[in-house]
Amino acid sequence: MNKKIDLKELLESKMNTLEPKQDTAVIDAANSFVPKNLMFSSESGEFKPETRPVTASSVRNITVEEAKLFDDEMNRFIDTVLVSGSDYGVIPHCNKPTLLKSGAEKIMNYLGLIARTEIVNRVEDYAQGFFSYEVKVFLIDYNGVVKGEGIATANTKESKYAKQNGFSVQNVVLKMAKKRALVDGILNVGNLSARFTQDMEDLSIGQDKEQSYSSSTVKPASTKQIKYLESLMAQNNTSAEVMNKYLKSNYGVEDYNKLSAFQISEIIEKYIKS
Repeated sequence: MNKKIDLKELLESKMNTLEPKQDTAVIDAANSFVPKNLMFSSESGEFKPETRPVTASSVRNITVEEAKLFDDEMNRFIDTVLVSGSDYGVIPHCNKPTLLKSGAEKIMNYLGLIARTEIVNRVEDYAQGFFSYEVKVFLIDYNGVVKGEGIATANTKESKYAKQNGFSVQNVVLKMAKKRALVDGILNVGNLSARFTQDMEDLSIGQDKEQSYSSSTVKPASTKQIKYLESLMAQNNTSAEVMNKYLKSNYGVEDYNKLSAFQISEIIEKYIKS
């Protein structure tokens, strides 16, 4: 009598013997450690952060010494690496320099963070040509933990875009919202609000030069400031040639006598700290 054989059952039984169960366990364990904060939604293509409650056991208060060390090292990084005019700049009548996108990116890299962007609200009225975006930027460490957030908006009715065709600046407005959110997040995570502002970050300095100022609107260095700088140069054996070469490279100014009041104050402060 011939025995009936269930081919499907036989195949499944053979496959079970071939599959290494310990490898499956290893893969499952590895998947559980993948930081979900670094993943994207496959359906929308947008970043969907995983939010988890923070317990008291996962938070550690830093000491006063650690806080001071962080601020000191951050200031040293800014003074050493960031370039005036491209990473941050001076807007007339502002008491603090404004942080630009390139400077925010350098600080982000220094802190070992990556940025993930989510468009949390959008208005795209193609009939009227009006576009508005609200963007949130998550700053994430290599473990997938969100260390800081920034949020910002931009729309085509802002004064700088109002006279342009909304369709032609749609992508520009979206990028502006992302940039503003990034700068906002960096100021928060780096404790930099006392040193920088972002209120004027999209005006005439840095990469976005849609609006210009004449040199007459910038307060020039005073005679007293120039004399004081010259005395510091003499004390530190810095020649005028060396100083002007440094200024041209870092400030775009060829002669220290042509510095603005803010710029010369910044250089004097660097001398004092050194």
